[in-house]
Amino acid sequence: MATPSGISTPALYYSRVRATLIPRIAGFTMVALGPVLFVLIVLNNTPEVLFAPLVTTAAGSFIAFMTVTVKVDSQNIVIAFCDIFKRTLPKDEIATLTTDNAAGPSGYGFRYMGPGMVGYLVGGPEINIEMKSGKTVIASTDRPEQLIRVLAPPQGTPWSRLR
Repeated sequence: MATPSGISTPALYYSRVRATLIPRIAGFTMVALGPVLFVLIVLNNTPEVLFAPLVTTAAGSFIAFMTVTVKVDSQNIVIAFCDIFKRTLPKDEIATLTTDNAAGPSGYGFRYMGPGMVGYLVGGPEINIEMKSGKTVIASTDRPEQLIRVLAPPQGTPWSRLR
């Protein structure tokens, strides 16, 4: 994150969480299946389905190496899924901050979870950030309690709810 002068500011909190074991195993299995499919397609002389091993290998790599990055500086929170889908949240727009120490049935990946709710999930503990606009962002993080301490408002200006 950079200041108007272009000098980057130090992160108050940084977390990069990788996918839990189940999606990693599934992803690596898909990566291994790609070359097997390629050999089978060549042996059966069916080049019209040659895209299958490419898609399988690419999707498997994406699944196996899923990450969610949460970075907090003095003004913003930046949440990124695989460094592709990013969202910047101004710290002064936070209405509610809660944690959930177990990933629910919401799944893995960049998720649309209903009107005004987006998830950046790879499993494990989560932080739920509700903005004053009513939108909610859920992100996997390995240290949700530390993130709450970093984002806690100054004394005398409490959030509507903090758990």
